[in-house]
Amino acid sequence: MSAAKPRDQQQQNFWEKMAEKYPLPFDTKHLAKTQKVIALAEQRGVQIDGATILDVGCGTGVYTLPLAQRAAQVTGLDLSAEMARRFEKEQAENRIENAAVIQMPWTDAAVSKHNWKKNFDIVWAAMTPALRTPEDVARMNRCARNWCVYIGWGGVRENPLLAEVFLAHGQVFGPPPGAKAVQTHLAAMGISAEIEFFRSHWQWEGTEEEAVAHAEGFLLAQTKVKPNLDLIREITARFSTDGTVTHRTEVEKGMMTWQAI
Repeated sequence: MSAAKPRDQQQQNFWEKMAEKYPLPFDTKHLAKTQKVIALAEQRGVQIDGATILDVGCGTGVYTLPLAQRAAQVTGLDLSAEMARRFEKEQAENRIENAAVIQMPWTDAAVSKHNWKKNFDIVWAAMTPALRTPEDVARMNRCARNWCVYIGWGGVRENPLLAEVFLAHGQVFGPPPGAKAVQTHLAAMGISAEIEFFRSHWQWEGTEEEAVAHAEGFLLAQTKVKPNLDLIREITARFSTDGTVTHRTEVEKGMMTWQAI
């Protein structure tokens, strides 16, 4: 893998750190949310049973491993080595043999190296920054024989602690580019895909210092400002109870499915 650019390296560092507290695929509450999203895709005609699937930006296997329990073979792709490590640990503990994870970015190099052109029945991508550009989206089509499934940001991302940290640095804590941006890229390719929006949430918990590092990571990955750690500590302390910080993120997500061309 070639040396990462400074901005790319910040992104990778962010996700390596995020992996420490990232949801695991078979956590009961999280699995219920995953199964609902899979059911939404099936309602749109996507056939999971017996399929070969590529999961772009797979993380800890949140979708990959539950999908593997029904699919013929599932491959997960992720930039983060720590995400891949936790994926393999979950895979081993749940004795899932028809899944694999590859640690590398979502680039044309990934497609050509592994000969993935039209190699999967379904290409799946959920809440990943790997799909931002028209080329990123077009690559999904090149790898899919039948269906593409995308779950991305809608118009809502609310978190009181992170919003205050961002505001203190002159920034807005809103949703990153997501479903509507991908829909625009698809339209330019001649593909019409309807977005189905739904609400979700997740909760983060850690020590005060972990919370400071967590907020700092968001600023580094999503803005160009230099984090003021003293200011972040001051804000974080107000959200602390006996040294433990808990904060909740409320989000809107959007799902699109389309037949690959």
